[in-house]
Amino acid sequence: MKSKIFLSLLLSGSIACFAQGYKDGIEYYKVSEYDNAKELLERNLNDAGTDKSEAFYYLGAVALANGNTAAAKDYFQKGQSAGSCQLNLVGLAQLQLMAGDEKGADTNFKEAIKGSPKKDAKILVAIARAYYTVDGVKYAKQVADYIKKARKNNRTEADTPILEGDMAAKENNTGDAQGMYDEAISYNPTLSEPYVKYARALFKVSPQQSIQRLQDLLAQNPSSALAQRELAEKYYENDQWTKAAEQYGDYIKNPNHFKQDEVRYASLLFYGKKYQESLSLAQQIEASLPATDKNVFYMKRLELYNLVAMEKWEEADVAAKALFAMNVPDGAKFEVKDFTDYADALKKLKRTDEALVQRTKAYEANPDKLDLLKDLSDAYGDAGDDVNAAKYYQMFVDKGDYKTNDLFVLAKKYYYVAYADSVPESKAAAIDNALKYLGMVEEKVADNPRMRILITSQKAKTLQVSDVEKTDGKAVEAYKALLDLLNQDPANLTDRKDDYILAYLYLSSFYLATGDKETANGYYVKWLEADPENEGLRSYVNKFIKNEK
Repeated sequence: MKSKIFLSLLLSGSIACFAQGYKDGIEYYKVSEYDNAKELLERNLNDAGTDKSEAFYYLGAVALANGNTAAAKDYFQKGQSAGSCQLNLVGLAQLQLMAGDEKGADTNFKEAIKGSPKKDAKILVAIARAYYTVDGVKYAKQVADYIKKARKNNRTEADTPILEGDMAAKENNTGDAQGMYDEAISYNPTLSEPYVKYARALFKVSPQQSIQRLQDLLAQNPSSALAQRELAEKYYENDQWTKAAEQYGDYIKNPNHFKQDEVRYASLLFYGKKYQESLSLAQQIEASLPATDKNVFYMKRLELYNLVAMEKWEEADVAAKALFAMNVPDGAKFEVKDFTDYADALKKLKRTDEALVQRTKAYEANPDKLDLLKDLSDAYGDAGDDVNAAKYYQMFVDKGDYKTNDLFVLAKKYYYVAYADSVPESKAAAIDNALKYLGMVEEKVADNPRMRILITSQKAKTLQVSDVEKTDGKAVEAYKALLDLLNQDPANLTDRKDDYILAYLYLSSFYLATGDKETANGYYVKWLEADPENEGLRSYVNKFIKNEK
C-alpha cells in the first residue's frame, strides 16, 4: 500500500481543490445512495461555490425518495426562492402528480420548460423521469413523449440514455441497460452516474470489467468522491485488499469522504499488515468521535488487533481491558478474535489462567469453530491442567474433522495425563488411550520412516510412564524397536540424537535395575557414543565400566 497519510493530514485544507463540493452529493443521489447524498448536500450547502437552488432541489429529491413528501415540498419551495433551478418546479409537479393533481402538475412542468434555456433536454428528461417514477405504466405515453422531445432537442444529452438505461434495468434487461449507459458515457465521459450504474450491473458477472469501468471513470473525473469510493469498494468486494487500501488512502484525502470510510481504511491497513499506520489512524478516529459513537467500539477493537500483531503485549492488555469494558453498540458483538487476541497477549505475559478464561469465552462465542477446541486444549495445558487439555482435544477429534497429526497430538495429551496421574486406574486409562491413538496413527503412516520413528518414540515413552522403577520392562521392546528404526539411517545419529539418548538411558537403567549389569553397561557405552559431551556419563563409563573389563 502506498499511502502513509494519517487522519490529520487526510483532512487538511491543502486537498480541498480536488473536491466537487455539493456536486458530489448530487452524484450520490443519482446512484440511489440517499443518506450519503443528503450528508454531502447539507455539509456543502453554505459553501461559496454551492448553487443553493440546485442543492435544495436534490435535498427535496432525497426526502421524496425516502417518502417524506412534506420535507420534499419544503426543500423544493426553498429551492425556488434561492435561485433559478427549474428542477424545483419539476419536483413540485411530481408531488402534485402523486396527489392526483395532473392538471397542476402539467402547469408546473410547462413553467419549468419555459424557465429553462431553449432546447434544454435535461429538464425534459427530468419531467419524463418524474412521470415514470410516479407510475411508469399509467404515464407511459408522457414518458415516451418527453424522451422523444429530449432526443429531438439535444441528441447528445447524456441524461436521456441514462433514464432509458434505468428503465431497462428495472425490467431486468441488463444488456439494454448497459448499452444505454455506454451511450451516455460517449456523450459525456466525465459523468459518474452511467459508469457507476454500468459497473454495478456488471460486477457479479465480471468483476474485473466492472472495476475497469470505474478506473476509466476515475481517469476522466479524478475529483469525483463517488468515483474514488466506488472503485475502492469494488476492490474490497473483490478481495483485492491491497488495492482497496491504496484507493481508500487516496479517497479519504477528499473532504467529501465519510467517517465510516476512515474506519474501513484503518481496517484495510491492518489486513495489509500496516499495523502502526492502522493503529495511529484508529486512535485518531476514536479521539475525534463522541464516546457514544458506535465506531469507538470498532476502533478500540482494531487497536487491540494491531497491538497484538506488533507483539506489544502490555499495551494490548490495556487495550483489551478498555474494549471489554465498553457497552456493545446495537448490531455489534464481541467476536472470537477479540478473545483469542487477548488470550495471546495474556499467554505472552505468562498470565496463563487469565488466558484460559479468554479461550473459554472464544469457544463459547462460536462453538461451531472446531479449531477453538484445540486452542482451548492448549490453554488448559499451559495452565497445567492436563486432564482438561486431553478432554477438549478429544472433543475436537470426536467431531470427526481431524487430520492424522491430530491423533498423534491427542496421544501426547493422554501421555501427559498419565505422566502426572498417581491414581493407578485413571493412569492406566490414560495410557490405554495414548496407545490407542498411536496405533491409529501407525496404521495410517506405515510407509513413512520419519513418522514411524516419532510414533515408536512416543509409544516407548508412554509405556515407560507405568514403569517408574524401570523393572517391569513394558517399554523395553518399544525402545529396542526405536533403535532399530534409528539405525536404518546414519543421519539419525545427528538429527535424532535425543531419541538415541532416551532409548539408551531407559535400557541401561532397566537392565541395571533388574541385575543384568553386563547388558546395562553395553547400553551405557552406546549412550556415551551418542552423547560424547556428557562428561558425567563419560566419568561413569571410564570409572566403573572400563575398569571392570
